[in-house]
Amino acid sequence: LIFSGDVSKVGILERFHGLRSFAIDEGLLGTNLTEVVLLPGSAVIGRSIKGSEFRSRFDAAVVGVHRDGERLSGQLGNIVLRSGDSLMLAVGPDFQKRSNLSRNFLVVDSSVASHSLSTGKSLTVAAAMFGAVTASVMGWVPLATGLMFLLLLMLAMKLFSTAELRRRFPFEMWLIVSSALAISQAVMDSGLMGHAMTFLGPLIGSVPPIAMLILVYVLTLAMTELITNNAAAALMFPLGYTLALTAGLDPMAFVMAVALGGSASFLTPYGYTTNLMVQNLGGYTRADYLRFGWLVSLSYSIVVLALLPRVFPF
Repeated sequence: LIFSGDVSKVGILERFHGLRSFAIDEGLLGTNLTEVVLLPGSAVIGRSIKGSEFRSRFDAAVVGVHRDGERLSGQLGNIVLRSGDSLMLAVGPDFQKRSNLSRNFLVVDSSVASHSLSTGKSLTVAAAMFGAVTASVMGWVPLATGLMFLLLLMLAMKLFSTAELRRRFPFEMWLIVSSALAISQAVMDSGLMGHAMTFLGPLIGSVPPIAMLILVYVLTLAMTELITNNAAAALMFPLGYTLALTAGLDPMAFVMAVALGGSASFLTPYGYTTNLMVQNLGGYTRADYLRFGWLVSLSYSIVVLALLPRVFPF
């Protein structure tokens, strides 16, 4: 049989008893599917798929061959490869590390095959997820602990491998967020906020309320670009609240300035978790955030500072 359709859905065929993919014998069923085109100088041209030792050369198994826009039938292992052939490969974990790829292939497209879970595994995972959330809501265990047990269960059921977990875990994101929260805690413990109030105290009676509001907002915005939004809000909330009370003003506008300023991370990838996610997935640089984010940040700030005194009067 020849599969025709979205290659990312080929795992659905595993439901049907008796169907086997050519990649099973190569030990690669269930891994990434990648489409490549053979280059004229490829070392496997003129040789059959089996005879070329394709698996050992590239850590990949051929699961489909197109030539001149047509699918080739027959046993895949006996097909003699030609220049320009389009191959669908089930690739192993070392495929991208091979140094001979650029000499043999032009990579056209790659996607991850989605595989259906059995009914038993699906029910087990769903029950475990429900149990973790329920235990957290009831106060029996923290949510993080429950999710950790769920992760260990999924590893034990071999729903994914430890190698895949290491490859997909956002270590950079975890390090940045953890460091930012640690810095904010250190600033609070050191009494830096108290020193800041001592410095700003003489200015309270000499500047208009709108200037103090702008100051709180700008400081929060600057901090959220350097650390994270949560850490910036945790640091600036006591300052903004105390500043408003000392000046005899309604603190709500200052509280909202901290909240909105902490959400105004458009210039760096570090202030917001979603910024880091987009940076990793899209391959963006810090310069991209500056180039496109400054106008968004400026427009956002103008609107916020114009509306805050009207919505929350002093």
